[in-house]
Amino acid sequence: MKIRQTLEHGPVRGYRFGYSPVRWMRAVPVWCYYLDGLLIDTAQRHMQQEVLQTFASLPIDQIALTHFHEDHSGNAAALRQRHNCPVLAGPLTAERVARPFSLLPYERFWFGQIDACPGVVPFPAPFRTGAYALQPIPTYGHSDDHHVLLEPNEGWLFAGDFYIGNLKIFRRGENIYQMINSTRQVLGYDFDTLFCGHNPVLTNGRRAVEQKLHYLETLVDRVLTAYRRGVRGAALLRAAGLRETWWLRAFTSNDVSAHHLIRSILTDAEKPL
Repeated sequence: MKIRQTLEHGPVRGYRFGYSPVRWMRAVPVWCYYLDGLLIDTAQRHMQQEVLQTFASLPIDQIALTHFHEDHSGNAAALRQRHNCPVLAGPLTAERVARPFSLLPYERFWFGQIDACPGVVPFPAPFRTGAYALQPIPTYGHSDDHHVLLEPNEGWLFAGDFYIGNLKIFRRGENIYQMINSTRQVLGYDFDTLFCGHNPVLTNGRRAVEQKLHYLETLVDRVLTAYRRGVRGAALLRAAGLRETWWLRAFTSNDVSAHHLIRSILTDAEKPL
């Protein structure tokens, strides 16, 4: 099963790609965005043929990666070769995509192994694409290399996986306190349109980010308050308004679960799980 979808918001074009090898398992699609010669993120390797076809007629002068995850960087090397253009990213992203990295079976199932992309150029700050200037902003939490791109004159935030929505599960290694700090930092800028990698918010994007900050802060407070009362295990999940999706936890080899969200809250608060 393959998904292709498009959106337009002024001069910004969005392209959504999703893949699942079996019809009974839903795809996990990702959005890429094109603005005046710049392509932001490159979708998953499993959709490479569709990605190359989609962007064949567009003049791509440069590619920007928000972070290294395989559904965002999967076609950077192929697109760079096809369009003979530089790839820009944060320094840690550049280091990670320079060589193949290990993926879990579920990541290969949905996204596919990425091709190595050495020679990625660290983000200039800011950098231009045509008539627009983009400011890279580090936003750690979802990953330790994540950046968003802000066009301050237009109020556009190209958010990668910074936003997504009110998360009920975490990937292993996500850090809720870094997310909260990054969210507070982003709210120090002026923007309204949120071009998310999975859940675009084309109006009232700032309000959506404010609501996410409130959700994260409330979640931390609920978990720590319950923990101090002696609540543990599944009861702690319920106190936070969460529940474990066991099939997803098993399918992802324990890489994605509500447990990891709780663990992040407790670990960084120096509490044993």
